[in-house]
Amino acid sequence: MSSDVAEEYFSQWGTNVTPLGMPLHVALLAQGCDSYVKTIYIGYEISGEMVAALYAHANHIELALAVAEDHPNMVLKDASHLTWRTLPLALEIRSTEDLVLAGELIEEACVRIRGGSHDVERDNDHFIRSRQARNE
Repeated sequence: MSSDVAEEYFSQWGTNVTPLGMPLHVALLAQGCDSYVKTIYIGYEISGEMVAALYAHANHIELALAVAEDHPNMVLKDASHLTWRTLPLALEIRSTEDLVLAGELIEEACVRIRGGSHDVERDNDHFIRSRQARNE
């Protein structure tokens, strides 16, 4: 995907999001990811396997990643609400300072996908339970 398409996507969300989203987009492309826009998010994959999904909000970016479900970084949050089977955790990027950690996690996710070590595949029951817990 060209940077023009990504810029158009981010521009729909306002000027606060573009300076956060474009560096993420560039970092994922630099890692060799292919990208595509699906109505409300930009997906990134390597050899057909999802590495990340970038979802813009009015004032921040949510980046779901192919990392371990029990990843030790406490900044990551459960991403069940996004319903990607292989992207269990997400990072909220609210400032340019958050981009450093995002870059490290992007690299980790790409290594997991390229090396075939990413083994997260959440089933439908996981998302049903998660939805029920959010509604309680």
